[in-house]
Amino acid sequence: MELQAQEKANASLSSGPKESFLSEFLSERKWFIVAVMVATAICLMPTPEGLTLQGKYVLGLMAFVVICFFTEAIPLPAVALIIGSYQVVMGLTSFRDVPATFMNDAVGFIMGALMIGAMLVRYNIHNKIALAILNVAGTNVTRVTLGIVTFCAFSAGFVSEHATATIMLPVGMGIVALSGGISKVPRLGKMLMLAIAYGCVIGGLASPSGGARNALMIGFLNDYGITVTYGQWLLMAMPFTIVMIPFLVFWLTRLFKPEVKDLSKAVAEIKKEMASAGAMSGKAKMALALFITVLVLWITMSEHLGLGNIAIMGAIIAMILGLVDWKYLQEHTQWGVVLLYAGAISLGTLLASTGTALWLAEKLINMVNSIGIESGLPLLAATTTITAITTNTMADGPTVAVLGPILLKVADLAQTSPFAIGIATSLGSAFAYLLIIGTPANAIVYGPGYLKAIDYIKAGSVLFLVSLVLVIFGLAGFWWKVLGIW
Repeated sequence: MELQAQEKANASLSSGPKESFLSEFLSERKWFIVAVMVATAICLMPTPEGLTLQGKYVLGLMAFVVICFFTEAIPLPAVALIIGSYQVVMGLTSFRDVPATFMNDAVGFIMGALMIGAMLVRYNIHNKIALAILNVAGTNVTRVTLGIVTFCAFSAGFVSEHATATIMLPVGMGIVALSGGISKVPRLGKMLMLAIAYGCVIGGLASPSGGARNALMIGFLNDYGITVTYGQWLLMAMPFTIVMIPFLVFWLTRLFKPEVKDLSKAVAEIKKEMASAGAMSGKAKMALALFITVLVLWITMSEHLGLGNIAIMGAIIAMILGLVDWKYLQEHTQWGVVLLYAGAISLGTLLASTGTALWLAEKLINMVNSIGIESGLPLLAATTTITAITTNTMADGPTVAVLGPILLKVADLAQTSPFAIGIATSLGSAFAYLLIIGTPANAIVYGPGYLKAIDYIKAGSVLFLVSLVLVIFGLAGFWWKVLGIW
């Protein structure tokens, strides 16, 4: 009897923790379970017409990834790793080839940019940039945000949003740190990080040099005998950036009401810190010179050397010169962000190579045609919206690469200006407000850990809709008609 009682007691003790673990797992990972169930359901359903079996499996993976990114069901770098493992398990890619899909120039850029940003922080160069902005903008938090957004928008239009985000990330982090730290001013931290990312987004579309997607579209239009000059692009797109700058500041300062209204303390601390540091040391000057060199190479040589290769070369030279060592970079670089973007690149490659992206685009086009949208401004509205939705699930460059030729052909067949459709498509591909992986700028500002995935949804959903309305009705519906584009 005593033995039976003891066995029951042991069974009770052993079952308790198991039940506790199970209930805890189900509670914490409910969205992960939902994502797995959705992906499984898609994989088991009959293969849709026009889509290959591999394409169906990729569709399931995309649904899983989007749900996990929206809900942060599991750590996001883990989602990136699942992307690679899934390809092998489902027979989509050989295990020998998967690593290649995780590495391209964009991933190299983010890795190198984060390392260079860490170097700037080490020598307090970010504080000098912050002080220059604050001297112009003043100390009111709204005006400071306006200064940051304006700098990011115009810099991203001519330098590239990648480089701009790299410059400004340490600045935003410095302001937060000198305002009490992220635990004391979480809303200020969120606001400044998104001001940097979204400032880059609204500026990167303003000129042909703002992003690879713009150059891609110019190339596609050339195939139709349409030449787009630098000045024409500026005239067509820059008004969007000018209008969005104040709206972005208004929206972010209302959504994330900062805990402090005046940054006098932060300004005073920056000045005090810079004064105590004295004149720039020789190594600090070398670090600044190296960064400026990398910046110039990004502008002038990226077409030949690649943004990523230039960034990594900069980080290597910084180590050779003794400006930073590997241990410092290892501790101050957000490697999870690098892995996250690598997974996104791999997914984008799958979407394109299996024809899934093309299949989705064609389905969307057929859908809008079925409701009577066939030409003119309604067609432009539909194609821009399709592009904007797609760019939030894969990078902007691949979005234009996949959709650009399709949508230009649609415009040609519908006797609607390929010029207007093409530019609107490129602009729409910039509206990657909703996901961390939508654009490198989003991924870079996610690195410090101030933001959650839901913050992008909260702030980005309104900006997404406003941007679409502005392009469709403000630019295409009014401004481009004034210019005589169509």
